Amino acid sequence: AIAHDLQTDYGFDVLLVPNPTQNEILTTLKGYIKKHYGSEDQLLVFFAGHGAYDEDFKEGYVVARDSQASDENRRSYISYSELRTILDNMSVQHVLLVLYTCFGGTFDPKWTPGQLRGDDLYAGISREQFVHRKLQYETRRYITSGGKEYVPDGRPGQHSPFVRSFLEALRTNGGSNGFLTADGVYEHMQQLQPEPHRNEFGKNEPGSDFLFV
Repeated sequence: AIAHDLQTDYGFDVLLVPNPTQNEILTTLKGYIKKHYGSEDQLLVFFAGHGAYDEDFKEGYVVARDSQASDENRRSYISYSELRTILDNMSVQHVLLVLYTCFGGTFDPKWTPGQLRGDDLYAGISREQFVHRKLQYETRRYITSGGKEYVPDGRPGQHSPFVRSFLEALRTNGGSNGFLTADGVYEHMQQLQPEPHRNEFGKNEPGSDFLFV
């Protein structure tokens, strides 16, 4: 549903990778590393699946289709630190990661809730000027569906609370201005339990943002 809305309403070029193995996840990400991007191009990476946390390693993980529950050293998983490194080294200027996984908040090695403040009100400038202003700085941001905890899947056959809120944000179509910021998406999720988290990572620059136009 999210892929459909991103493609239909926001013009995203969408690649859906259902139930991938560890190798398929890494191969897909490597494909995006090798792409050529324009200065205002954006990359949204959305994980919807299982997550894990290892108390000994103090590390969170994406669980792939072929990850093994008996794998004590988590070699068949993808660590959040590895994911941070991969996304931070993308050549695209603007990256937003959405982790709809358990323990997603531990993507932040300090795992503290983000305190980013939205600044998406620019009176007196056009939408084109706003977009250009927001996309002139390098972006590395993320939103997770929870902290160091399990997150609900919702009722069978229905969207989870997190996905429902994400879709509700997209379906505002950016309101009268026609654009939606990453902060705007997060605003739709603050009443959820468990509480989603957001923050920046890697090469993120002050004043950066990710836009849905």
